Amino acid sequence: MIAKILIADDNAELRGFLKDYLVSKHHVVLEADDGAEAFTVAEAEMPHLIIMDVVMPGVYGSTAAKRLREYRETSQIPIIIMSGSIEQSVLGEVLTLPGIRYLKKPFDVGTLERTIRELLPDGGFTK
Repeated sequence: MIAKILIADDNAELRGFLKDYLVSKHHVVLEADDGAEAFTVAEAEMPHLIIMDVVMPGVYGSTAAKRLREYRETSQIPIIIMSGSIEQSVLGEVLTLPGIRYLKKPFDVGTLERTIRELLPDGGFTK
């Protein structure tokens, strides 16, 4: 399955790394550099998966994830929330929502790939 994946992170270097990796696996990659843009792009493009940092300028990724779950059109999009150091209070109930996984930075691409396989129909990667 070739998936449309939205990467939302204010770190352009990490976004670029993830984009290069996912494009090498034949996925279509969309980008956002904050939570508000992530919500707008997700609503307009309806990606198969969102990979989102928690702490970003403006709207936190955790807030954007909650908003995405509130809208019928985006409520079923799986989300991978990632962060280097995060207090439980920031994540709050986000991790209890369906279709959301948490990856602690730094993570390796094998961990990312396994998580994507768990969340996407047909595993998200061509064999």
